[in-house]
Amino acid sequence: NLIDTLQWGAQHNIPISLSLPPILGGAVVVSPGISYSQVWLAQKNMRKWNDAEQKVDTTIQKGLFVDQQTSFSLSFNTALFGTYQLKNAKAIRHVIRPTFGINYSPSLSKKYYETVRVNGKGDSIRYSQLQGGLYSGYGDITNGGISFGIDNNLEMKYKPKKDTATDGETEFKKLRIIDGFGFNGSYNFLADSMKLSRFNFYFRNNLFEKINLSASANMSPYHRNRFGQDSSLYIWKGDEGFRLGRITNGSVSLSTSFQSKPRDEEKDKEKKEQMENEMNDPVLAGDKQRLMEYMRQNPAEFVDFNIPWQINLSYSLYFNEQPKADYSGFEKIVNSNISVGASFSLTPKWNLSISNVNYDFRTKEIQTFTVSINREMHCWQMSINVTPIGPYRYFNFTISPKSGILQDLRINRTRSFFTGY
Repeated sequence: NLIDTLQWGAQHNIPISLSLPPILGGAVVVSPGISYSQVWLAQKNMRKWNDAEQKVDTTIQKGLFVDQQTSFSLSFNTALFGTYQLKNAKAIRHVIRPTFGINYSPSLSKKYYETVRVNGKGDSIRYSQLQGGLYSGYGDITNGGISFGIDNNLEMKYKPKKDTATDGETEFKKLRIIDGFGFNGSYNFLADSMKLSRFNFYFRNNLFEKINLSASANMSPYHRNRFGQDSSLYIWKGDEGFRLGRITNGSVSLSTSFQSKPRDEEKDKEKKEQMENEMNDPVLAGDKQRLMEYMRQNPAEFVDFNIPWQINLSYSLYFNEQPKADYSGFEKIVNSNISVGASFSLTPKWNLSISNVNYDFRTKEIQTFTVSINREMHCWQMSINVTPIGPYRYFNFTISPKSGILQDLRINRTRSFFTGY
C-alpha cells in the first residue's frame, strides 16, 4: 500500500542572469540570461480509449521519469515618467515601465506527450503524461520569440494643510494612489499555430496603508473549441463581431494584519536587522527562495515572542474555465475562501498560534485548521503543531534553531493521517 500510494518528486533550477551597463545614455538596462531546470517524478499517467465502454481509461506507470527545460533570454527595461500638475501645489506622477525581451527555449519534453481519443465521434486531444504529479513537467512547444509587458504606478505629491517644516521651505508628502497595474504576454515565431500567448492583466494596491488588494486575470486571444480549450482561430476573426479576447480565469484577494507593539523596541529592531542581513547575504542567495517558502508554509516555527498578539486576515475570490469530465464542453468554476491566523503570547516564553484556518464558501466547510504551541528556549524554539480538521491531519513536534539559515538542524517527530474527503 505504501508503494502504491507514495508520490515523490524533485525540482532543480539553475538560473544565471547578468545586468549589463545601461545603454542609450543610461535609459535602457540590458539583461542577458540562461537557465536550466529539471523535474524528477515517480509516476506518469497513461490514457487509452476504451472502445467497448466508450470512455478514456487511465493507468499509472511507476518508475523514474526526468523532464528538463532550458532557455536563453535577452531583456530590455526602461522607465518613462510623466507629471500632471494640479491646483494647490498638487501633482500626479505616472511611471511607465515597459519591458521587451527576446527568448529561445527548445522543447525537450515531446516524449511525454501523446494524443488520445476522447469520444465516440473520434475527437482527440493532446495531453502530458506527467500532469497530476507533484510537478507538472514542461511544455512540448519550442519557443522562439518575444515577450513584452508594461507596468505602471501612480502617486500624488501634495502639500499638507499643516506645514511642519521648520526651515521655511514647503514640505511635500507623497501618496501612493496605485502601487502597480499592467499586463504582459509573448509571441512565439516558431509555433505552428497559436503563436500569440494569453495576456495576463494585474492590479495591486495598498488601501489606507493597511489592506493589500491584488487582482489578476488571464485573457485568451482565441476562440474556444467544444472541449473548452483554445482553438487556433483568433477571437477577432469570425461571426461574433470584434472582441479583444476572452477572460478565462481571474482572482481578487484582500489581506490585512494587526499586531501589538513589541515588548522590547530595541530587541525588535535588532531582530529585523539580523534577518535583513541574512536575506541579503550573497553567500546565502541560493537558499533565499527556499527559506522564504519554508517560512511561509511553517509560520509556527518562526513565532516572534516579542509581539504579544498578532492577527492575519485574507479573502480570495477566483474563477476559471475548465473542461468537463466527459470532454463534452466546458464549465465555469467560481469559488471563494477566507483565511484567518492569530498568535497570542500566553507568557513571555509561551505562545499559542492558530494558523491556516481556511473556510471554503463553495463547500461550506473548514478545509484546514492548525493549532501550535511554542516555547522559547533562548537560541532554540520548541513547536507542537496539530491539524485536527481536513483530509490530511497530522501531529508534529519540533525543536529547531531560531536562525532561518539553520533550519536543517532540528529534532522532529511527525505523525500524519489521511482521512479522505
